[in-house]
Amino acid sequence: MVEHKAGFINISSQDFPEQVLQAEQMVLVDFSSDKSNACQIFDAEFSAVSSEYQGRVTFARLNIDTETSLTDEWKVTGIPTVIFFKNGQEINRINGIVMRQKLRKQIEGTLLAHF
Repeated sequence: MVEHKAGFINISSQDFPEQVLQAEQMVLVDFSSDKSNACQIFDAEFSAVSSEYQGRVTFARLNIDTETSLTDEWKVTGIPTVIFFKNGQEINRINGIVMRQKLRKQIEGTLLAHF
């Protein structure tokens, strides 16, 4: 079941193929953990920016504590990590905490480069 929170959805391995790999628009997946202070800090940035791109970009959060197979499959070695997906492929990646301005620049640059 896809759970909506703020401007993003919480996804699991069951939802991942449909919500991310088969999505028509670009999807940003935040691989994070509720147990991580860094992820809690980044969550506010991710949430704020997600509401600005409604209809253009889908924002999703994946909990690495419960979704270890996807974490391994996409080679996420540190958190938070945001992977940009389009047409089922990784097209960009951000490792670590980034503030809103840098996240917006990454999104805009990726949109320009891939659309």
